[in-house]
Amino acid sequence: MRLFAHVCLLLALVPWAVAWAEGVTSREQGAPPRRVAVVVGANAAVLGRAALRYAHEDARRVMDVLLQVGEFAPDDVELLLDPAPEAILTALDERLEQLRAAPGQTLLVFYYSGHADQHSLYPGGTPLALAEVKKRIESASATVRLGIIDACRGGGWTQAKGLHADAEPFALKVPLDVQSTGSVLIASSSGLENAHETAALEGSFFTHHLVAGLRGAADVAGDGEVSLVEAFTYAKQFTIRDTALFADRLQHPSFDMNLRGREDLALTRVETGGTIVVLRQRQGPLEVVQASTGRSVLELAAGERQLKVALRPGRYLLIRKDASAPAVQEFSVRPDQSLLVDEEQLVPASFASIATKGAESWSPWPREAPPRVLMVHPLEIGFSVLYHLEYVTALDSSWSLAVEPMGWSDAGSQNLLGLGLDVGARYHLAGRAPVGAFVGARVGSQVARLYGAEMGSDQTFISLNVGLDAGFTMLFLNRMALSLGLKVDQSFATRRDMRDFFIVNRLEEYFEGRGPKQGLSVGYRVGVGIAF
Repeated sequence: MRLFAHVCLLLALVPWAVAWAEGVTSREQGAPPRRVAVVVGANAAVLGRAALRYAHEDARRVMDVLLQVGEFAPDDVELLLDPAPEAILTALDERLEQLRAAPGQTLLVFYYSGHADQHSLYPGGTPLALAEVKKRIESASATVRLGIIDACRGGGWTQAKGLHADAEPFALKVPLDVQSTGSVLIASSSGLENAHETAALEGSFFTHHLVAGLRGAADVAGDGEVSLVEAFTYAKQFTIRDTALFADRLQHPSFDMNLRGREDLALTRVETGGTIVVLRQRQGPLEVVQASTGRSVLELAAGERQLKVALRPGRYLLIRKDASAPAVQEFSVRPDQSLLVDEEQLVPASFASIATKGAESWSPWPREAPPRVLMVHPLEIGFSVLYHLEYVTALDSSWSLAVEPMGWSDAGSQNLLGLGLDVGARYHLAGRAPVGAFVGARVGSQVARLYGAEMGSDQTFISLNVGLDAGFTMLFLNRMALSLGLKVDQSFATRRDMRDFFIVNRLEEYFEGRGPKQGLSVGYRVGVGIAF
């Protein structure tokens, strides 16, 4: 009887044992969870702060690395560029609803690059309360929720209090084992610190290094996977280093976890990237630079190691950044190719010949340019123009906005006073706005008052004009600006184009005829000023 009971018990336990074995096998095989991401880039200006230049590029690079090595399906990564706040919340709600219905482990990643403060994000320049976003990141609809904010004053996101400039730069007080369920909040700055972007990287320091780490540069364990702790540690180390070198204040990325479990969370698997480069570093430090643009892709700290990184197909430079023994080697990688690049293959070189970030030859339109230029047009003073100012500000890397107030006077037998304003947009064919070769269009209006004995009474004239511009703006002596070009204007006036006044000798010629007049004029653009 007892034997029969034992047999029955064993038979009852068989289905449970099989299910348990299948679960163990599934975990051992590392079956990937369902992964979705909402990625946001916001360049728009906020009151009191200028427009950003590279937040959209930051977002695109994060999306690219998630698709290449993060095991995210294309339909599961949603890219939003300067969206309305409601669009972000709707996207998060829809993705969480998808994950709520998905079987097994799930992961939600939210990334934002743009303006922010301790209380709000500013997509499209409109405030979005951090509390509304955090409420969704802390939702239990997904197994793990990861929120990354690359913006100023990140302490409002992670609740970090900020660090002093003399604090230990590489200390990371997080558990060695990142748990497998819960939420993680990462910010590119702490407390009230500013986050920095740079034209040399065409993006922010933190996102650049985070993406580099996810491509494999942060794989300290050498297992071909980049974990959450590895990626954050790598990005924090190089962000602090770069802001110490290039910014006025240090920037300390911050980290807040609310997790349970034992296993480290693998964010990317390098082997899934298709195009793999094995870097064998003998001494270092090494840097991989995109040959076509000179933009840094990733960096490795000094020391002996070998690791795999996932790159996009193309031409690259591997540079050893050692002042005592600099060296460089160019290599090319094709789609779905695995390539070994050994530091021993590097050729000795001087840093002057190495294309690296911030080291460029002089050019009339340098890559690193201040976002605003203020100029005067002094040569027009000879044509009775009292002043002509020009203010140009970058909207992004290719577009700029130009505002040109002007005024003129002429004292003689007739007295003339006039004011005008032109507003236009420019597209920069070379260089980066507002510096470089450009073409543009503008509209404007002028108001003039003419009075004197010959007229018998005061006269007021209003004219409108549309115009086209072409030229280029260069920097010299660090911050001085010089702009040269041509302009074409079509003007419409109540009598005649006011510009005609400056090329006739008699008022009778100017006021001959009645009714609306129009005219086409061609002129030059000469401006000198300061970039800031």
